[in-house]
Amino acid sequence: MVPSGTHEHRIEPEYLGPLADRPLSETARSGGPADLFPGASAFLSARHQRRRRAQWDAARSLADKLLRPDEHVLYVAHAMEMPPVLHLMALGAMALPYHQTLLVFTDARLIEVLLGVRGKTAGTRLRSYPWASVRDLKMRFGKLALKPARGRKQDWKVPVRGDRKLLDLLLQRLKPRLLQEGEARAQTVPLWHCPQCGAQVPAHPRSCDACRTPFRSSRLAAMLSLAFPGAGLLYAGHPFLAAGDFLGEVFLYAIFLVMLLQADPGGVGVVLGVGAVLFVLTKLESMHLSQILVARSKPETEGRRSGYRRLALVGALASVVLIGGAFPLAGSARPVVDRDLDVGGQDSAWQGSRKAGEWEVFANDANGRSQWRHPSGLRVTMFAYPLGALHDAAEFRGDFRETLLGQGGHFVKDDEDIPSPFHGFRFIELGKNKEGAPVLVIHYFLVDEENHDIHHVVAAVLEENGALAESLVRDLLTHAHWIGATPPERPAAIPATLKSD
Repeated sequence: MVPSGTHEHRIEPEYLGPLADRPLSETARSGGPADLFPGASAFLSARHQRRRRAQWDAARSLADKLLRPDEHVLYVAHAMEMPPVLHLMALGAMALPYHQTLLVFTDARLIEVLLGVRGKTAGTRLRSYPWASVRDLKMRFGKLALKPARGRKQDWKVPVRGDRKLLDLLLQRLKPRLLQEGEARAQTVPLWHCPQCGAQVPAHPRSCDACRTPFRSSRLAAMLSLAFPGAGLLYAGHPFLAAGDFLGEVFLYAIFLVMLLQADPGGVGVVLGVGAVLFVLTKLESMHLSQILVARSKPETEGRRSGYRRLALVGALASVVLIGGAFPLAGSARPVVDRDLDVGGQDSAWQGSRKAGEWEVFANDANGRSQWRHPSGLRVTMFAYPLGALHDAAEFRGDFRETLLGQGGHFVKDDEDIPSPFHGFRFIELGKNKEGAPVLVIHYFLVDEENHDIHHVVAAVLEENGALAESLVRDLLTHAHWIGATPPERPAAIPATLKSD
């Protein structure tokens, strides 16, 4: 395609003939040298004309690469390409702003110049639709529909009412020019053009054969998106979207880490499954979006491409470290009981058991650690609760208090009166047993701050024996000391076949 050089192309809507009974210049409400064309005020307000002139000035350098000296510009309209469904899904509410175009109608073809997201600057994608290859052209429901003889149907949303009114008139003049040479001579449209020289290139070109201009690679954009959050969109030339993609993926990664840290041993598989699904979906979305925005004939330099290839390698290594590091981090931060309480000494009357099968109650409680008996018959059970990295003793205390209140308990004591050298808090609640007799439940909570654990000492007696039981529990704690973690022995599970027998 031979560029037109410095030839000035004026906008001439009536070059092919009058659009109405009278010339447009006679139907205009006002006019002046600032009008896009004589009679423009009949369709566009002064504000719309100023905006259209700015768009035309921005896109003219690209359009001039295609316009011949003898070619006449009939009209320029602001429009938004109706993207495919997958593009709509990838961009959501931003789909139309990122598909803004300036449509240049000439006596020979339609030239489409992609605009920037704000509609004020020209992009790099340049396409054309020769009328000789177009079967039909019409305006319906605010959209311009172009049906080619060969190729996919193209639709553009035309937001300005004045543009729609003028195009309704102009299309009648253009229809006799459609498919003039017959379908056999029609080309597959749209025709893609190099934004540097205007030569025809394949759709989504890798380079221009005429001027040797290389274009940004969809494959590299996908690799960058997979390697590091937002890198593919940054390569595509959209730093705002790249920052949003980076923050979004970091946020999801943080959620995954929190879920992994808080998961019970049996729920780790579920968390890993959820994390894998989130990873795949976000990466597919990021790769797809970056490929959409790169496939717009954006010129590239070899130095820039080499730099982004190095970024892909570094980003991939960083992502591997971050993802792989989540598992040892979660393992080291996973809450476990680091030590237990033991009650001993020559002056201690307490006898303990660390065999869950010997306990009369709480044998199946996973948090149970040991059970102790006093010659008086009082039985005290010890539990341990390892706190997660995001929890603390104050939160645990509040939650436990709410649980007891929700079960109808009535607090007799709620304080921090714990025998030395331990510290923590206690609850003594008054309730009733199954027979309706008043029962006192004594809870002592020892906070092991060094290991981020809480140890729970509990006993339940009839209310009349409460004072004695409380003194005995305190006696147990005065003889208690820390030992290494000693999980209780639990009976092996009975196979289902033996249960059925």
